[in-house]
Amino acid sequence: MKRFVLFCLLLLCANSYAIPVGFNQAWFKNNYSSQYLDQAYDEAEVARIFKLTQEAGATNLRLWLFESASFPMLLWKENNLVGIRPDFIKNFLRTLQIAKEHDVQVYMTFFDAHVYRPDKLSRAALKKVRNFYGPKGGDEFLAKVIGPLLQSIEDAGLSSSVSRIDLSNEVDAVINRGGFDQRWAGAGRMLCRWKAYIQNFNSFSKTPVTFSLRLHALVFHPLNLLSDDGPMACADYFDFHSYEDSGKIHRCKQMQKYSALGKKPLILGEFGQGFFNHRYDNNLQTKNTATYLESAKNCGFSEALAWRLSDNRPGFNKEARYSFEAFGVMRPAYELIKAHNETFLLHKLK
Repeated sequence: MKRFVLFCLLLLCANSYAIPVGFNQAWFKNNYSSQYLDQAYDEAEVARIFKLTQEAGATNLRLWLFESASFPMLLWKENNLVGIRPDFIKNFLRTLQIAKEHDVQVYMTFFDAHVYRPDKLSRAALKKVRNFYGPKGGDEFLAKVIGPLLQSIEDAGLSSSVSRIDLSNEVDAVINRGGFDQRWAGAGRMLCRWKAYIQNFNSFSKTPVTFSLRLHALVFHPLNLLSDDGPMACADYFDFHSYEDSGKIHRCKQMQKYSALGKKPLILGEFGQGFFNHRYDNNLQTKNTATYLESAKNCGFSEALAWRLSDNRPGFNKEARYSFEAFGVMRPAYELIKAHNETFLLHKLK
């Protein structure tokens, strides 16, 4: 009974600060980097995940496309980039069609910055990854991978199923490890160049583009990050990620002040319990989720996306503690988000 009362109180707290809440799935069935290839693609699982998203009242699901340092979705000849595998395009288009059938949009994320590891990758692998963050390699990637992918989406009439584009998940990880020439300035140049290329496609001309960033006390950002002449000046919106057991958002006052200016939207693109707490605890997740939704609204964010919708691997794994479906069971925090979105929709319709 005490748990039920606590759940209700948290639910009321979350509902009183309603903003739309979506989810991250990133990759399906833990097929990191291979999820859209024929040998791994599971259409039934994709449809199931979008059904869970829809049933929670969420209209946005964040998915990753070119994660990993090995890039198995790309075609190579003697370490030279040739293009993108046809089965990747085919299966991603099917994913967007499934999203459309469930009235959900896909938030596309291209790279995962955390694979840029000078301490772990071979010199050849590191050069390959870094090349895509540089002018020459970046232009080649646009012409041979991003262009054909966006053109295929456009030709299939599925551009409206894409809500926004994050060029690299938590790009500050690449910047801080020396992946860009001139660090933040180099990242800013890539953002401007890639955004212009993407929005040159007719059906993506209004699709917002950004880099996502971590929001943590140990992660340092330039003081002019949010300013009109800062390294993120080309961003259409700001996407920050936060993981704290308390559910409190770092630099909240700075976010509030920026939000009050009414310039660019702030979204909380990922949130969840702390990285160093591996405890699988429904009460902790429920409280954490409710507090984050309250904090997000109070700090000026217009939307939040929970990490991560589903991880159904058997046995203990560190990802399960974050997931709203784990071990084949929907956890109480999923129901909290569902009720929260229902309240948001009611307020929106008034």
